[in-house]
Amino acid sequence: MSNIIADTVKKRRVFQNRNYILLVLANIVNRFGDSVDSIVFTWLTYSLTGSAAFSALVYAANKLPTVFLQPVAGALLERRKKKNVMVVTDLLRALLVGYILLRLFTGLPTPVEMLIFTFLISTVEAFRQPAGSSILPMIVEKEQYAEAVSYQSGCSSAAELVGLGAGALLIGSVGNTGAVLIDVITFMLSALLLSGMKTNETEDRDGEKFSSGKLFRELSDGIGVVRTDHTMRYLVILAVMLNALLVPYNSLQAAMTKEILHSGEKILSLVGVTLSLGMIVGSLLYPTIAKHISKRQMLLVSSLLLGTLYLGTVVIGTVFSSPAGVYFAEGILTFLVGAGVALLNTFANVSVVQKCDRNYLTRLSGLLGSASAAATPLMSLIVSATVGIISTTNFFLISGILTLLVCLCLFNAKIMPGEFTEKEILP
Repeated sequence: MSNIIADTVKKRRVFQNRNYILLVLANIVNRFGDSVDSIVFTWLTYSLTGSAAFSALVYAANKLPTVFLQPVAGALLERRKKKNVMVVTDLLRALLVGYILLRLFTGLPTPVEMLIFTFLISTVEAFRQPAGSSILPMIVEKEQYAEAVSYQSGCSSAAELVGLGAGALLIGSVGNTGAVLIDVITFMLSALLLSGMKTNETEDRDGEKFSSGKLFRELSDGIGVVRTDHTMRYLVILAVMLNALLVPYNSLQAAMTKEILHSGEKILSLVGVTLSLGMIVGSLLYPTIAKHISKRQMLLVSSLLLGTLYLGTVVIGTVFSSPAGVYFAEGILTFLVGAGVALLNTFANVSVVQKCDRNYLTRLSGLLGSASAAATPLMSLIVSATVGIISTTNFFLISGILTLLVCLCLFNAKIMPGEFTEKEILP
């Protein structure tokens, strides 16, 4: 009983941390703005061009900076004040989106402008993400990392879900101009909240002027940590595999709806909502689950759910004939998978914060973000090349079997670091 009371008090202490509250609120506002941004920019680009190909080009411009710049950004920002970086990048994003707002007031932005500014905004984001990932140890006690990361992830996922739902409503009610204005306000509000944090950071000025050689050494040091540390190397592989294994489902949702589930487009909205809800629940429950079962057991169950996403969808399309049955079964399945994905994500994020030396945390966050993002286009190419040869149903069956095999190998006791077989992730 005393342990339960102590645990409850410890969790509540996280929410008594003013800096943590400001960080969580800023992330909620920021993720909401990001979600609205993705809907508005996609819709606006397609409205201007009427070209799906150009929309795909804008999507690529949105992803490329993450792949190529995040490792560099992580190395460049390692000795900078993370709070200042986050505030400045939020203000820069507000300024860049503000230009699009100005063009909407004075006329219409050109497709080329949309392409350029999407790339610029994503470039700024590539600098914010490593800083945001490494600031937590500066404001939260070490024994609270698991709770802090899980609650922050759950709140951010909830904000993203609301933003995705609100994006279309905002366009319909206040138009593109009003939606972009709200987007600008969210980034400014996020910067304001972050500026109120007190992190006691000091910039590490070693007297050496910035140069490409110094940047290369910083980046090489970060890569060296991954190369020599089995735990860090394993976490990078886990992040890459998690993103890669979800690509077939995400990229083939339209074909899945018609060819496997024999349903209409409304089921796509259901899948998006239930996946997000599952991720929220999984993130919030992570600390409790991690204390009652070993990390290996939790990861095995989560990965098995990931495999059943493909195999279960095929079974649902075969067994259920009524639309209501399909909707209900697929909703339950995607909710459980969302919870499993959240557990995997939260496990990786908590482990990185706990295991990595703070002097390398920003660089490692940049490398993780880049590797994870790179997995998406590479796997998309494989899907595009393969799906034209076999049916969507067979592709889902093969993907499910491969996912199960990969996860069973990845979470084999001989491959997984021994420290992850413990029940407690907290010290």
